[in-house]
Amino acid sequence: MQGKEVSKQETAGKSSVGIDVSKSWLDVHVLPSGQAQRFANTEVGIRQLKRWLGRFALGLVVVEATGKWHRQTRRSLHASGLPVAVVDPFRVRMFAKAQGIWAKTDRLDARVLAQFAAVMAPPQRPPASDALEALQELVAARDSAVAEQTALKNQLAAAASPFLIRQFQDRLARIAADIEALAGEIRRLIAADPGLARRHAILVSIPSIGDTIAATLVASLAELGTCSSRQIGLLAGLAPVADDSGARQGVRVIWGGRPPVRRVLYLAALSAARHNAGLKAFHERLIANGKKPKCAIIAVARKLAVLANSLIAQDRLWTPNQPQQA
Repeated sequence: MQGKEVSKQETAGKSSVGIDVSKSWLDVHVLPSGQAQRFANTEVGIRQLKRWLGRFALGLVVVEATGKWHRQTRRSLHASGLPVAVVDPFRVRMFAKAQGIWAKTDRLDARVLAQFAAVMAPPQRPPASDALEALQELVAARDSAVAEQTALKNQLAAAASPFLIRQFQDRLARIAADIEALAGEIRRLIAADPGLARRHAILVSIPSIGDTIAATLVASLAELGTCSSRQIGLLAGLAPVADDSGARQGVRVIWGGRPPVRRVLYLAALSAARHNAGLKAFHERLIANGKKPKCAIIAVARKLAVLANSLIAQDRLWTPNQPQQA
C-alpha cells in the first residue's frame, strides 16, 4: 500500500480541492478558482460531485477523515481515477490555526482543506480493502470493550455494597463473553482473507507478539512492509523527537503516532525483553550503558516495529538467527 507523493511540480497549474465531510453533506471548495458547492453525502450526491469536478484539471483532492462518513466518497473518487488523499483532522486544524483561522464551519473547513492540499500535498494511498476496514472496526470495538472491562474491575475493587458487587460481577461476566466473541470474529475475519492471514502469520512468528497484538498491528499499521525504519517508528509513535534550541539540547521524547499501536508494541516489548534472546541482550546492553528502564523498553518496542516492517517487506517468517538484520 505504497503512497504516492504528490510534488508541487505535478500539481502546478492544477486545481486543489478540499472536501469537508459530514453525515449528510459534502462541502467542496476548489482553488485557485475559489468555486464552492455542496452535495448530499449519498450515492447520487457523490455522482453529482464527480461530474462537477470533471470541469477542473485536478492536482489533488483532499478529504478529511470522519470515521465511516468519508469512506464511500473516497472509494468512489479513487475508483474514478481521481487523485484523492485522506488527511488527519488534527493536522488540518493546526494548519488552519497557523493561518489565524479560528472559526469553524463546513464551508470554511472545505476551503482550509483545499489550501492544505495545495501547500502540504499529502500522499495519495488507495482505500483499505473491505476486509481491512471490517477488521479495524472489530479491533477498535475489542479495545473499547477491554477498556470498559478494566474500568469495571476498578469499580468492583472499590465497591462495598453487596448489590453493587453483584452488579459489577454480572457486567464483567457479560463483557468477558463479548470480548471473547469479538476475538473469535477477528480470528475468523483474518483467516478468511489470504493477505491479512499472511501478515498475521508473519507477526505471530515473532516471539512476544501474540494473536491480539498481531491483529492490532494488521488493522492499525497497514503501512508495515512499505515504509523505512524511520517512518515506521514515527507511525508507531516510538521514534524519539528532538527538542533542541541553540546551545540547549532537550530530552528526546516519543510523541504522536498511533496510540493503539504504541500501546501493544510496548506490551510486546515487556515480554521480548525477557523472552526474545536477541532483544533481551539488546535491552540488557542499554541498561548497562545507563539507559533508563522505560527508555530501554521503548527502544525494544521500536526494534519490534522495525523487525515486523522488515519481515513483512520480505514476506518471510521470523527465524532465531536473523532478528538483528531487521
